[in-house]
Amino acid sequence: TEIYTLSLHDALPISARALFFVNGFDKVTTDLLAREASVSKATIYRYFDNMSDILQHVLEAEADVFRAEVLGDISSHPDLRTALTSFGRKFLSFLSEQDSVKFTCLIHEVARDYPQVGRIFYTAAFEAVCTAVSGLLAQGQETGELRGDFDPADVAEDLISLLKGFGTVRAQLGLTTRPYKDIDQHVARGVDTILIAYRASDGPALA
Repeated sequence: TEIYTLSLHDALPISARALFFVNGFDKVTTDLLAREASVSKATIYRYFDNMSDILQHVLEAEADVFRAEVLGDISSHPDLRTALTSFGRKFLSFLSEQDSVKFTCLIHEVARDYPQVGRIFYTAAFEAVCTAVSGLLAQGQETGELRGDFDPADVAEDLISLLKGFGTVRAQLGLTTRPYKDIDQHVARGVDTILIAYRASDGPALA
């Protein structure tokens, strides 16, 4: 029974996610979800309070995937440039996936009426990633590679913004199916910009 309960608790948000993509959040009802998941409405309410509760579970699961796919083991790289480049490649590769583009569009759509949706995903995904990148930059300060007069969190946000550029915007607007033509070059430009701008004058060469 416990195994079945855990499986069903996970399966309902998966079914809901698929329905959100097709119908939009407002048009997905418990009746529709019950049919899609082949369960009763009573079963749904046994595990979730309402559709907003289910949406939150979908967002949290998506954020878990986002962090796992984007971060990986970047902190294991001893070289700062290698670590940031590894992060950038994973980050843009994830954002380039059509499923990621569709999900981001869905979040923007839902967040207009449900501000907590955007807040949940931003905190669980982007803030978590920014914190990890901040840690890498702080290590660069500690080793003397980078200047010590900047807030790593601010520069981490700058790097993430440089990497994203307009690629995801074009994809979300349906202007392209390929947000980044050459991910490696795009990442190299962004990482170089940050490392050169914040390199310690007496530190080791980063170029």
